[in-house]
Amino acid sequence: MLDSAEQVSVRRAVAGLPERERAIVFLRYYQGLSYAEIAAVLGIPEPTVGTRLHRAREKLRKKLDQF
Repeated sequence: MLDSAEQVSVRRAVAGLPERERAIVFLRYYQGLSYAEIAAVLGIPEPTVGTRLHRAREKLRKKLDQF
């Protein structure tokens, strides 16, 4: 489990993502939806969900490495 300072860092990093990536991160990790469910909610192809989630994780990794 993350301590409160780490939680704040993660929230800030997620908030700094572009909207389309932030939405996918929220739906996947905060709502627990599957790729198929996310694709249906956002009206995008399932492979696009995977691509955007991968990009979002890479951006988050870089941002969080700075802390």
